[in-house]
Amino acid sequence: MADNGPGIPEQVRSKLFEAFQSAARPGGTGLGLAIAAELVQAHGGAIELRDTGANGTVFAISIPDRIAELRTGRRGEKQAARE
Repeated sequence: MADNGPGIPEQVRSKLFEAFQSAARPGGTGLGLAIAAELVQAHGGAIELRDTGANGTVFAISIPDRIAELRTGRRGEKQAARE
């Protein structure tokens, strides 16, 4: 997956896939890559930043060709804590 944007600043990269941490443009929420990472991980895969610079950014996404066992996520943990 690649784009032709301005690249990702160094100070944002360590928290790139965390919600509300990487909004690089005004009006952005910082949710896009966090949601993408959650979806890829839910399928047993991985997403990583491969390259970024003035000519754009490249991400690698890998999803295994197998059935992934679903685990209880953060919402499930919060519900269990309330019970």
